[in-house]
Amino acid sequence: MTEVRVLARGLALLRAFEPANDWKTNAELSSVTGLPKPTVSRITARLTEAGYLIYSGERAAYRLGTSILALGYGAASNPNLVVIARPLMQQFADQHKVSVVLASSDADSMVCVDVAHSRAMMFTLRVRAGWRFRMDQSALGRALIGSMGDAERERMLTRLAEADHSTWSALLGQVKSLVTQMQRRQYCIAAGTLERGTNGVAVVIDTPDRPHSYALGCAAPSNVMSVARIESDVGPGLVALKHALEKELGAAVERTED
Repeated sequence: MTEVRVLARGLALLRAFEPANDWKTNAELSSVTGLPKPTVSRITARLTEAGYLIYSGERAAYRLGTSILALGYGAASNPNLVVIARPLMQQFADQHKVSVVLASSDADSMVCVDVAHSRAMMFTLRVRAGWRFRMDQSALGRALIGSMGDAERERMLTRLAEADHSTWSALLGQVKSLVTQMQRRQYCIAAGTLERGTNGVAVVIDTPDRPHSYALGCAAPSNVMSVARIESDVGPGLVALKHALEKELGAAVERTED
């Protein structure tokens, strides 16, 4: 099979999820695209490995992953999450005078799914949907790594080492601290690592489909959001937002299944 033919078939499978991005089995994808089921199985396996599809073992089905955002498809892997999170993110941004980012992991970086800026801020992050953050520099990436189990974290660090040795080296000595932060406080602080003079803090969102699949973080100039303010106010507030969002997501899934 030529590379062009493989690419064409892969794109046909990705288009089959539009516009609702519902879960689809290999059999359903075969029916929609007209491709043989063995061919579909091979391609979905490759697309999942690359991060373009998400696989649910419970459903034995797939849907679009957040890597598609970076390619300009404009479809988030969990549309319910974006719809529910957006007003809560904007409310939090305005209340605390920060920028709030919802992101998901893609290979060795975090991809922005949505962002809300405080309407009272003079400074805003130069971030939009599809924007990528380095794992080692962003609170988003650090929170995700700190929330993982040992085996999953080891796999992630191995991928980072293969993709960018400097990123892996920067994180390796901080892993214990990241894990401790997430276990004790449920949030992770990154002081001055993303942009000079900017502090960030992030939590991890557990969706009904899979744990720690997203990270939700905020950032602001250090003179607006000091580490002390993060610990006393913004961090606990972000944890409360995390729980409210997870509760809304669970309720939305229950309504869909009824």
